[in-house]
Amino acid sequence: MTDEQRPDDLKMKGQHVDKVNVDGQILSADEILARAQKRVQKKQPLKSNNGNQSARVRQPTREEITMIKAKNDHSRQRIIKKKPTLDYAQTSDPFAEEVAATTVKQNSKADNQATLVKGSAWLSAGNIVSRVLGAIYIVPWMALLGSNSNRANGLFAQGYTIYAIFLAIATFGVPAAISKLVAEFNARHDVYQSRQLIRQSMILGVILGIVFGAAIYFLTPILAMGNANFIPVLHSLAPAVAIFPLMSMLRGIFQGYQLMSISALSQVVEQIARVIYMLVTAVIILRMNPGNWSGVVVQSTFAAFIGAIFSMIVLVWGWLKYRYILIEPLRQNIKPVKKPTLSLIFNILKESWPFIIIGSAITLFQLVDQYTYFNVMTHFFANTNTQLQTQFALFSANPNKLIMIIVPFSTSIAATALPMLSGSKATLTRENIQDQLMQVIKLFALVMFPSALGMFAISAPLYKMFYPIDVSNQEGIYLLQFSTMLAIVFSLFMLLAFVLQALSEVSIVIKAFMLGLLVKIALQVPSIRYFEGMGALMASMIGMIIAIAYMLDYLKAVYDVSLSSVGKELWQLFSGAIVMAIVSYAIVFVMSNFLFPMDTKLSVTFTALISAAIGGIVVILLYLRMGFGDDLLGNKIRRIPAKLRPKR
Repeated sequence: MTDEQRPDDLKMKGQHVDKVNVDGQILSADEILARAQKRVQKKQPLKSNNGNQSARVRQPTREEITMIKAKNDHSRQRIIKKKPTLDYAQTSDPFAEEVAATTVKQNSKADNQATLVKGSAWLSAGNIVSRVLGAIYIVPWMALLGSNSNRANGLFAQGYTIYAIFLAIATFGVPAAISKLVAEFNARHDVYQSRQLIRQSMILGVILGIVFGAAIYFLTPILAMGNANFIPVLHSLAPAVAIFPLMSMLRGIFQGYQLMSISALSQVVEQIARVIYMLVTAVIILRMNPGNWSGVVVQSTFAAFIGAIFSMIVLVWGWLKYRYILIEPLRQNIKPVKKPTLSLIFNILKESWPFIIIGSAITLFQLVDQYTYFNVMTHFFANTNTQLQTQFALFSANPNKLIMIIVPFSTSIAATALPMLSGSKATLTRENIQDQLMQVIKLFALVMFPSALGMFAISAPLYKMFYPIDVSNQEGIYLLQFSTMLAIVFSLFMLLAFVLQALSEVSIVIKAFMLGLLVKIALQVPSIRYFEGMGALMASMIGMIIAIAYMLDYLKAVYDVSLSSVGKELWQLFSGAIVMAIVSYAIVFVMSNFLFPMDTKLSVTFTALISAAIGGIVVILLYLRMGFGDDLLGNKIRRIPAKLRPKR
């Protein structure tokens, strides 16, 4: 700028002196910024039209973006520490902030949906693999035990029911509460409270593990109720109870930061280690003493501790890998608000205790069966203890192993939705809450309808695939078919309970559960008297349906969200699942009657896998044509052939 171009105070009196000559024009800073904005807008369409070039660029994942941001924040804090006079808050670009705010507003719904689907996919995959492994071991395990297999499985199920209750109390629901609180702190950018929460929750996990591990060991004589075989089973579960709380705390932390992959991987590794230990010890014990079936059960329950050790190794590895995200550096220009340690711990416990009810609801219903079935049957019928153990395995232990492969789908969806809904609640975005609730319900139906109805369709070969082929098969198949319908009810209860807890509606969850449990207890004796094992399952279904109706009524009244809000989508999903079930059942019928008689393990396994695979392909094609691929795949739906996509 020459002296002639500089503003003269005498000639430009009353005008701003921040104008400069740009291409022969005297412009202010605001005018220059407006011009730059127009140029950026003109260039954007050109970039978007260049499809070939954009297709080659790999978009970073959410985890990679989060890690990059964490590293950038870490570097920024180091610079501020060296040069405290730098104030980054004053150097922000108002134009960039405006553009960023607009982008966030436009993409928030899509981001929430993508996060929900991705997180649910990770947790569902982890749950599926771990549950499948937990069910597949039944085939060789029961084959090794031979004639004692049903008795052993019944004893194993009784021990694991007690174990699950102690785990729920020992963890005190803290992992889910941690996930919720971490999400809330992150939504408020409260780094200090988030770090303090992580530290105190891990200390709490160690304390709870020691207390309740000792409790299950010393209370064993009372819990065994005179069953000598039951005492060593419960003793073997004490070490797992001791380590599980800390492991669960770490999983809750990862889920609160939406790092679902680490939590899922830890579950898979845990099951692999557990199953390997179970089978190896079963072979060793039975070779030494073929009749020692109770010793096999003891080592099989102790395998839970072995699995937990390997799970902890995975979690420690994940902590080291994502330490920049989990331990975000404190901001030097923000003074942290310190809270007493006891206050934060009580806050954790206050948030977490309802998750005991939510997480152990199914187990508590099964516990009612375990402590009432034998007494009611002994009172009304003349059965031996061996007969009762076998019947208990047929209606409780055996079908439960299989339906628990699909029930965790709902908890995976809920665990992913929990921090998202908590964040929305913290920022008071009612519209986001409604969108996420409807998305959660649709995703639940998208997964559970085909899973449950598919298992119903192939229940005959599936049951014979996992359990010994004998005279008890037909009764076991009927009970499994009813249990698949019960699985939908159980799953929906778990989903709604987690959702309401995420929205801080604790009292509604407790009231719903207590109402359902009281109905279950009231119907238990007459149901078992007239329908035996099936009666216990019927009482559970009626109690759960009443609890679900109570929670749905509240969601409709307060958040204007109900099943009818997505009624059209639910009907389409149910119709597609019905078609899939009919196809699968037809394949089972044809193969079992004309190709492979279902009297060998090889034939029933082949029949179950073929019918499940074809049914799965059918339902996937139907859902893609109905347009539900967008809910799962988002922008990646473009990779699906146009013929499989719905007409626009």
